[in-house]
Amino acid sequence: MTMSQSEAVASLHVLVAVAQADKELHDEEQKAIQSALDATGLSDVIGAKEIFEDTFDLDEQVALLSTPEARDETYKSAYSLAFADGDCSEEEKALLARLRKKLAISEARDRELDRLFKEKLAEKKSYFTFIEDPAERETKITSETRKCSIISAVLGAAPWPGLSLATDLAVVYLQVCLVRDIGAMHGREVDMKKAKSMLAAAGVGTGARIAISNLAKFLPGWGSVIGAAMSYASTYAVGKVFHKYFLEGGTLDEAALKAEFAKAQAEGKKAYEADKAEANAKEKAAKEQLSSLAEDAKAGRLSHEEIGERISKV
Repeated sequence: MTMSQSEAVASLHVLVAVAQADKELHDEEQKAIQSALDATGLSDVIGAKEIFEDTFDLDEQVALLSTPEARDETYKSAYSLAFADGDCSEEEKALLARLRKKLAISEARDRELDRLFKEKLAEKKSYFTFIEDPAERETKITSETRKCSIISAVLGAAPWPGLSLATDLAVVYLQVCLVRDIGAMHGREVDMKKAKSMLAAAGVGTGARIAISNLAKFLPGWGSVIGAAMSYASTYAVGKVFHKYFLEGGTLDEAALKAEFAKAQAEGKKAYEADKAEANAKEKAAKEQLSSLAEDAKAGRLSHEEIGERISKV
C-alpha cells in the first residue's frame, strides 16, 4: 500500500491540526514536526510553508484520503502525535474523537492503539557491567550501537499495516535499552524510566518523529528505504550521544543534547550506507517472522520488547 502525494500532504495537514488542537501551534511542536520532516527527507518534497502557513479546511483534507488504508495510517499517525509523549490534552482527545468518526476508524483499532501507547516498559537490569578500560569500553559501546542500529533498520523497514507503528515503538524501546546499557558500561545505573526521560530530553522518540516515520513508509518512492535509514540513523545517534554524555559526567544540558543528536544523526545516515547490505540481508531473512509478527502484534499478543527481541534473533 502506498499513498499519493496529495494524500501525504492531507495527512500532514491532519497532524498539524492535532498539534494546533489547543488553537496554537507551539514553537516546540513546529520544530518537532519540521525536524521529523527533515529526518525523513520529506521537507524536500513538501515545503514547510505548505504545511505550517497555508490555511486549510480539515474536513476537505480528510476527504482527500481516498482509501481505507490511507485513512487508517493517518489516524494512527495522528494518535501517535497526541499520545506518544504521554501528555494528550483534552483538546487533542476531542479532535481525535472527531477524526475517528470522519475517518471511519473502528473501536477495535482505537483499542489497539490505546494498548500500544499505554504499554509500560518492562524494567530490566542491564546485562552489561562497568568496563574500566576506556578503549575497551568504547569498542564495546560502538559494537553494541552498530548491532542495535542494524536491528532498528530492520524494524524501521516494516511497512505492513498492523505492524509499522508497533515496530516504530519497538525501535524506541531498543533505544531506551541502549541508553541503559551504555550507562552500565560507564558504571552508571540507569533504569528504564530514567533512560526514556533522557531520550526525551534529546528530542528522541517524540510523537512527531513516530507519526511522520509511520507515514513515510507508505509514500511512493520512500517506503521501507526511508524507514530503515531513519531508524538506523536515530539509534546510531543515541549510541554516539549518550556515550559522550556519560563520558563527560552527564554535564550536557537539554540544548546540547539536542544539538549533539542532530549532528550524530547526520553521521548515522552516512554510516547506514556501510551497513545497508547487512540490514537488507537481515530484513530478507526476517520476512516470514515479520509476517507472523504482524498478526501477533495486531492481535495484541506481543509487547514492544518481544517484537525487538524476536527480530534481534534472526
